[in-house]
Amino acid sequence: MTDTPESTAPPEPHDGGQPWQRLHPLSPLLRGGIAFVAVLAYVLSQQLDTIFGAEREDPTFGHLWWAVLAVVVVLLLIVAGAWVSWRFSRFRLTPTLIELRTGFVFRQHRQVRFDRIQAVDIGRPLLARLFGLSEVVVQSAGGKDSNLKLSYLTDAAAQRMREELIELARHSDEEAPHRRAAGDAAYAGSSQTTTLTQPADDHATQVLAVPNSRIVQSILYSGPALTFLLAAPALVVSLVLGAPGMVAWLGPMTLAIGGGLLKRLTKEANFQLLHEGDRLRIRHGLTDIRTTTVPLHRIQAIEVSQSLPWRFPGWWRIQVNVAGVGGSDDDDTENVLLPVGRMDEALRVLTLVRLDLPEEAAVAAMTGEGPHGGFVTASERAKPFDPLSWRRRGYAALPDEVVTRRGVLWRSVQVVPHARIQSLTISQGPWERRRGVASVKLVSTPGPVGPAVEHLDVEEALRLLDEQVVRSSEARRLAARPA
Repeated sequence: MTDTPESTAPPEPHDGGQPWQRLHPLSPLLRGGIAFVAVLAYVLSQQLDTIFGAEREDPTFGHLWWAVLAVVVVLLLIVAGAWVSWRFSRFRLTPTLIELRTGFVFRQHRQVRFDRIQAVDIGRPLLARLFGLSEVVVQSAGGKDSNLKLSYLTDAAAQRMREELIELARHSDEEAPHRRAAGDAAYAGSSQTTTLTQPADDHATQVLAVPNSRIVQSILYSGPALTFLLAAPALVVSLVLGAPGMVAWLGPMTLAIGGGLLKRLTKEANFQLLHEGDRLRIRHGLTDIRTTTVPLHRIQAIEVSQSLPWRFPGWWRIQVNVAGVGGSDDDDTENVLLPVGRMDEALRVLTLVRLDLPEEAAVAAMTGEGPHGGFVTASERAKPFDPLSWRRRGYAALPDEVVTRRGVLWRSVQVVPHARIQSLTISQGPWERRRGVASVKLVSTPGPVGPAVEHLDVEEALRLLDEQVVRSSEARRLAARPA
């Protein structure tokens, strides 16, 4: 992606590209609505202390209506600025890349080559859904800061754009496909048009759909939910008894925890996993419905985990590291293939992502301990470090991947293909040195999965390091060999 200066009016294309297109005319209104929600949330957050009795001073110093007028003026300026930005925003497809030009005062020209596209996602925030609009997010190899967003297009146009970009990215090394006339499809809902390379038919098959009732239960079976269930009644009692000190302490804490639980619910609700050829499609969201595309060949590592409260219903969670996506504490749903599911559903997703992973090996990793299933585990020297889980902690080197596991109360399993291991590190602290053990970390791409085998005997740790270097080198050599 590149950012370059632009002229006031984009020149007509002479490179075989399509004409410059505008986004949907309602885009400025939607951006202004989002700004209104943000301003309202900020105002409410500033009043939390007053609401819960910790601060009784009037922040407007008796000028409430002037403050309201100022907020309205700011919102009108935001909408006006969004309209000006829309007027000077253009996008188009060329034979090799997608371009987006934005800005009036500070102009920006973004380009993403088709061979650098990691995924193409569709977002449908609540306000956009009311008008039948969607946002197209083009993820490039540079990470989140280099994403290109088309906000907003009609739902049908966004779906067609996503399909075309995915097709162009898949065939980016081949000759550009033949394009139809520019009047075949209108992306922006205006008189200007663009072309498609394939129909918008959806050939994806559903792998699984998680019921919203299970999502709610899984959130309730968590530490933050337990804290909220204890803090909320205590807050009510404090309000009834008139204890301002307790209210000032419990109020913000309860709202913060409740907000986090609600945020997780709105992101994971309506979860569906679909399979289409060489990629997965993830649909999720309550107020903001998002469709994320995950190419299978870009999955670098997989983790299957189970918390202690989930042991009773037998639920599991699957997360992955995806090349070019990374991890984000604010929004990690791009890395989740299964927010909560039964063991059979978890095994179904695992075998879909790693076709060469034997089911018996996956079951041994998820529920077994000791050397069963070909695992190499820590010895009794690791007891002081892991008094409960030393028999379970270990690894298994399979023909195509390394499987690591740890935890008895909180179980987790990591699966990393040999060719996807970036590097290996071995570490040993003073106490570990006295006990004759060491830890090996398998470095993957950024993301929520961190595969490691801790507290192995030193001889076993060194053997894993030496042999895994050979396995990874051989796997990369075979992967690079022409078909």
